[in-house]
Amino acid sequence: MLSPPNLWLSACAWVVLLLQVSSAIAAASETEPPHVVFFNPGFMQSDNPTGQFWPESTSFIQAVAEDLGVTLEVQHANRDSLRMQRQIGEVLGRPKRPDYLLLVNERFALSQQFRLINQAGIPFFSAYNHVTREGMPAAFPRETYRNWIGALVPDNHYAGYELAQRLISELEPTPAKFLILAGDNVTSAAKLRELGLQEALKHHSHARIVERIVGEWGYHLPRQKVAGLLRRHPEINVIWSANGAMARGALNAITTANPKFDFHPIIGSINWDSDEISMLQKRQLSTSIGGHFMTAGLSLVLIYDFHHGIDFQNDGGRYQRRRLFHGITVEDLQRYPILTSRHWRQLDFRRLSKHHSPHLDRYDFSINSLLGSDTAH
Repeated sequence: MLSPPNLWLSACAWVVLLLQVSSAIAAASETEPPHVVFFNPGFMQSDNPTGQFWPESTSFIQAVAEDLGVTLEVQHANRDSLRMQRQIGEVLGRPKRPDYLLLVNERFALSQQFRLINQAGIPFFSAYNHVTREGMPAAFPRETYRNWIGALVPDNHYAGYELAQRLISELEPTPAKFLILAGDNVTSAAKLRELGLQEALKHHSHARIVERIVGEWGYHLPRQKVAGLLRRHPEINVIWSANGAMARGALNAITTANPKFDFHPIIGSINWDSDEISMLQKRQLSTSIGGHFMTAGLSLVLIYDFHHGIDFQNDGGRYQRRRLFHGITVEDLQRYPILTSRHWRQLDFRRLSKHHSPHLDRYDFSINSLLGSDTAH
């Protein structure tokens, strides 16, 4: 039988052990990876009329989540804004709700839903698109909407500008005569890309726009219209396309035209779809500006670090517009072979996280940091 002092010491040992266990449980709870729901406005399947951008966004964020250990759920709206609103409502009504929502305000369909989402009490992050048509937030994260923790928007103005600059330079000293394949007349992404194009034209007095059509981000309208436009305007020598699906439609219109064209314009596009990569390899496409499909995955890095107490507002602010676009030609495919293979899981995304890489002073979302060979597992 234990003497009173020994009994007291034994009790103290048990108390210490219990405190250690409790601390360990608390620490584990604090660092437990989050459950995030990503509401993708596009399709899950790559075989769809608007191209591979949104399926690629899903593939990329899934690879990031796997590296970070995040529980990721992806819901696809199939370009149906009402469906997306219903999906969000279903998640908000769950008894056991996720830790974070990752939203895309496609065609501003969620602007009126922000208040409801905020009242639900789940922290949410917005990606890809600005919140208003003017390209600036109507309200700022963590102010009007307390649970809106931040936003990451790729610099679409830069993408449109860079694409135009590259195409103009390729044709010099011949003046560039543009056919513009615009995405739509609504979204901030479409409008800002065209504003970037207009900015580039200001620096090249002999370059001009001959014709503009709205392709609604899809393959079919350019496929139907481009051949006729080129016959009506034979001076057109360059096609600026706001995405890859429209560029593919334009190329198909040109190559299947009857009678054949003796000459057809150079084509440049935005997205880095796998079809665009194939067109680059065949030298049917001059240049592609892309990388912004990674926005959801990079947003997940910011959310993950925020969850672990590292606030991204100290590195880029709460509402971030980053230059996530990079221009590539066929020669760059040798430097970044993963653009051809699309095996995103080969990359080590923990290198992008300040939680996993405490030496990082600033987030580095450059093409070399994202896709360079030294980022592989």
